[in-house]
Amino acid sequence: MRLLFLIITLLFARLDIAQAACGCEQELVFVMDYYEKNLASFSDNVTSDNQAEYEDFKRDLLQESKKVQYTADCFRVLTYYVEFFKDNHASIYMRSENIDENSEEEVSRFLSSELYKSREIYDLKEEDLRHYPLDDIRGIYQIQDVYKIAVIPNKTPFRDYIGVILESSSKIWKKGQVKLEIKEVGDNHYHAFSYLRNHSLDFSGRYKLKNGILGDTWVKSSKSDARNYATSDDRSFRFKMVNDSTAYLRIPSFSGHFSAKVDSLFEEADAKIRETPYLIVDVRDNGGGSDRNVSPLLPYIYTNPIKGDEVNLLVTEDNLNLWRSWMEAWEADSVNYSRDQVEWIRNEVKRMEKAKPNTWISRSKGGKIKRKDSPEYPKAVAIIQNQYCASSCETLLFWAKQSSKTILVGENSGGYVGYGENGGLSTPCYNFTLTCTMTRYEEQRKYEADGVAPDFELSYDSDWIGQAINHLDMR
Repeated sequence: MRLLFLIITLLFARLDIAQAACGCEQELVFVMDYYEKNLASFSDNVTSDNQAEYEDFKRDLLQESKKVQYTADCFRVLTYYVEFFKDNHASIYMRSENIDENSEEEVSRFLSSELYKSREIYDLKEEDLRHYPLDDIRGIYQIQDVYKIAVIPNKTPFRDYIGVILESSSKIWKKGQVKLEIKEVGDNHYHAFSYLRNHSLDFSGRYKLKNGILGDTWVKSSKSDARNYATSDDRSFRFKMVNDSTAYLRIPSFSGHFSAKVDSLFEEADAKIRETPYLIVDVRDNGGGSDRNVSPLLPYIYTNPIKGDEVNLLVTEDNLNLWRSWMEAWEADSVNYSRDQVEWIRNEVKRMEKAKPNTWISRSKGGKIKRKDSPEYPKAVAIIQNQYCASSCETLLFWAKQSSKTILVGENSGGYVGYGENGGLSTPCYNFTLTCTMTRYEEQRKYEADGVAPDFELSYDSDWIGQAINHLDMR
């Protein structure tokens, strides 16, 4: 599975919406039309059993879209539609400008903008400033010295809690402004809209409270240890020996743009790994990329043939045009894309061009990966995963689950596994970024959204590398 993402300009045929009256209703109609024609998961999520429910849902959202006055409110409406589909690669993002807070002119202009002036203000009361235990979502949180907020109950049809600014070192946030809107959807499972530093809106479908840390970023002010052990600040491709018997690989991304770095890392580490009993592969926060960059790990985890999944690609005019744009980008990047890779994508484009529009073509029959050799070392491998291990990162987890010497440790992965090959485009009215999947995986769909569970869950109150070593020592 590849998490390819290129923003392309819209086809002229689609600009008729923008040329007409352009507002939130037209924006929603565009997104609905695009997904109904091109989304790989559409037929799984809209069936004869729920067709009437889906039509009612669309009708309600269209009514809401007519009431919208502000950009952020339109983004929220479109997000409700996109999130109807249990397809994590299908997303919408609100673009935003960078504000230089050292520039009085930029700050003044932003404070006069619609985005800033439309923000909700909450009148804080004394009872809103109470502290609560670490496992209670209510209370006071902060992000370093930048923001301090109070999370308090504030129920509407769309939320159960809000996070309100108490203190801010930013010139474009003030006390009383709502920074978070949180909806409880299960036991310690929340949906959240977060207003970023520049007030643009971001959605998270897997928001949790972990040992006093909310949404992996907000730390309760009463918590003495502010470190979040579930995530990693290390964005480097790195190999090291953590002790005499344990090698460690840090791989923050499998993106094709980093193929040269991935190759260099394995060239550096291979000989040492093959003479060391234990190996830890740390893929926390690895959002995926290309299976090609996952493959160098196969020799270390392989114990028996690994079964692949059956994959099919939805051929439509829009999807074909995206593939053509990817082909052109690969052809222009000889550093990260080899001649064989370029030839492969050219052949895929040719197959799509020959296919009947609006049909599926096979990408994989689900064959087996076989290796002639399996090195003696490493004897055991631990893969550290978190909820931000997604897409091609989860391909590694599926391979590892079929290895008798490999364990998965951490928390459930992201669940970006049932659908893939997502492309990006701009919406015509508000210039939101919309992503749409094109491939469907036969078996892996059952893990979509929930992710791949680890063999051993790790505690959120101590270092995950140390915990991984302990699990390897017990094997």
